[in-house]
Amino acid sequence: MFIKIREVKDECPLCEGMRNLIYGEQQEKIRVRDEEIDVLVNLFYCPTGDHYFQSFNDDEKRIQNAYREYRKRKGFLQPEEIKQIREQYGLSQRNFARLLGWGDITIHRYESGAIQENAHNDILLLIKSFEDFKKYFEKKKNSTDSEIVRKVEDKITEIERKNNIQTFNLWIKCCSTKKKEHVIPFLTKDIIMPDYWGHNKYYQYCANNELALAA
Repeated sequence: MFIKIREVKDECPLCEGMRNLIYGEQQEKIRVRDEEIDVLVNLFYCPTGDHYFQSFNDDEKRIQNAYREYRKRKGFLQPEEIKQIREQYGLSQRNFARLLGWGDITIHRYESGAIQENAHNDILLLIKSFEDFKKYFEKKKNSTDSEIVRKVEDKITEIERKNNIQTFNLWIKCCSTKKKEHVIPFLTKDIIMPDYWGHNKYYQYCANNELALAA
């Protein structure tokens, strides 16, 4: 059912002239690969010619809404999630595609709204985690352009340094709120801190570690 939103005076491309048009919306089914997707679409209705038509922008929005719903149903990453993975490592769309061994414009297409291939989505899901990306990168770097490898290695080092500082700051915060012997469970190796928080050696230890992490 077509639901009126507002009346507008604009050109009707079918009548080829200015007309009093009705702008509205209605539900429509769009087939995306193996799925029937219900989407809300915007349309113009021309009472003079008794016909409907869409603007280019509304037609593109209709398609992209259907694609987003399809990705959601299939557990696919959305374009902005793919972009986030790429930008985390400071790579252009082309260099990210080359690191993955794909065509130069593949990432551009996916970030622009095209639905990714199943196999490509599996890889993107795999490398969404930082630790899994590092493992994947280690396997691929010997067959990847050295400049791309250098950029990614620099970014990995930067991310690890930030993560270490955040972990250390969390540890300091936790230590400062405790007044008895306890275990810090989130460190790689559990460290038991004795019950003498006011001792100068404890603060010296914290300062030395903070300086080492900042180096």
